[in-house]
Amino acid sequence: MRRYIYIASAILVAIILIEALRLVSNRLSHDNKFRQFLEKNRIILVLLVSVILSVLSFALFELKGASPNLKYSPATVEGGQIKEGAFGPRGSTLR
Repeated sequence: MRRYIYIASAILVAIILIEALRLVSNRLSHDNKFRQFLEKNRIILVLLVSVILSVLSFALFELKGASPNLKYSPATVEGGQIKEGAFGPRGSTLR
C-alpha cells in the first residue's frame, strides 16, 4: 500500500510542477519559445517527471527499507515497566 501512495505522490508532484511551469510561461511573452515548448509537450513532461519520481522513490525505499524477514514484538508491561516494542529476525525472541 505504501508503494501506491508514493506513486500517487510522484504523479501529483509532477502535475504541480508542470502547472507551476505553465503559470510561469503565461507570464512570459506569447512569442517565447519556452512557452511554446511547454504548451506543446505538457503531457509528455508530466509523464516523464512522474516516471522519474516513481523510479527514485522505488529505489529509495527498496534500498533503505527494512528487511521483509523481520518480526515485530509489541510493547509489553513487565514488572510495572513498559518494555518497548522491537523488530528482530523471524523465529527469535527479543526478550
